[in-house]
Amino acid sequence: MTEKNESQKLQEQLGIGKEIVLVEPLDTPTGKVEKLTLRRVKVKDYKRAAEQYPDNAALQQLATLSLASGLMEEDFDNLCWEDYQQISKFCLGV
Repeated sequence: MTEKNESQKLQEQLGIGKEIVLVEPLDTPTGKVEKLTLRRVKVKDYKRAAEQYPDNAALQQLATLSLASGLMEEDFDNLCWEDYQQISKFCLGV
């Protein structure tokens, strides 16, 4: 397990960022992902997603979570539901 740097520790203490361990590791084109460092969603993230998908709330949410998690939107297709909920709960409070 890698040690967190001071910035990551401070972000977690402030509730700005959080590292989660995925229940099911995710295979991506760049390798296997076992942990994600999440950040809170900003209004500008949601605005960007709304411009990209003006008529689809589900795709807006995925685009927003992609920005906050560092995953590609396509990676969400292969996440287990429990991992999706972990990401959504922290990033969106939902």
